[in-house]
Amino acid sequence: MENRNVTLSIITPSYNRGHLLPKCYDSLCRQTNQDFEWIVIDDGSQDRTEEIVQSFHPSFPLYFVKKENGGKHTALNTTHPYIHGKYVCILDSDDYFIDTAVAQILSCWEKEEEHKDVGIVILLKGSAPDSPFCQAFVQDEGKSVDIMRYKRECFGSNDACEVIRSDLFKKYPFPVFQNERFISEGALWNRVSFTHKCVYYNQVVYLANYLEDGLSKSGKKLRVHNPNGGMYTANLNMNKKNFWQRRIKNGLLYTCYGFFAKKSYGEMLKSCDSKVLMTLCYPLGFMLYIYWKKKYW
Repeated sequence: MENRNVTLSIITPSYNRGHLLPKCYDSLCRQTNQDFEWIVIDDGSQDRTEEIVQSFHPSFPLYFVKKENGGKHTALNTTHPYIHGKYVCILDSDDYFIDTAVAQILSCWEKEEEHKDVGIVILLKGSAPDSPFCQAFVQDEGKSVDIMRYKRECFGSNDACEVIRSDLFKKYPFPVFQNERFISEGALWNRVSFTHKCVYYNQVVYLANYLEDGLSKSGKKLRVHNPNGGMYTANLNMNKKNFWQRRIKNGLLYTCYGFFAKKSYGEMLKSCDSKVLMTLCYPLGFMLYIYWKKKYW
């Protein structure tokens, strides 16, 4: 399909999830606002993903890119040359949008476009339009806040639907660590937090299904097997902009992942931006490592 100007770029990384893509695709076809493009990144699938995507004939631009398997974060990095929109949203292959999702996303961004200090607009994910996984406190809704300092009330998950300016998405690619295939998307949001703010809207636009073999369900086991990525994200979360409770939690996580990565105390300290906090958390981080090693390794 020929290129055309669009406002929103929707990215779907997929690994052996071809059978789920039709539901995702159908939700995009039903959008009341079609001012978007869909970029599907096949992360080295061994199923019929390519054949299934080629069977789609949408009215919106669709780009299919196939790459060697490297993990979701490397798939997201691969999308950079294909992005034409002003904003970027990640729609996972096992999830889908409500019919007015794009309209609501663009309406929210229209209010914030002139505010150059806002880098991310955050809407909600849920199991149904009236069942959000979490929501912002009322005083934060519609107001620009530091990304690290927003407060959310969670109902089982803190997942939300982040929509970022495309220039920032491209500016901060996910770091890639040798022999690791996972890093939290928080690595992106937290890097943006040092220069930009976010705005929360308590509107569910994204419906999620957490499959047993999905990244969300894999949880801590996935993270301890990709410890360098865990250290990277925890280091960002230890920043003084964050709440002290979160800083301490991430100090423990940083040292715990450091042990899984077989780092010495000196190596952990050298790569940490909050050295005093890391040192204080070091003993308890080791105890957490021992516990998680028995449970998840």
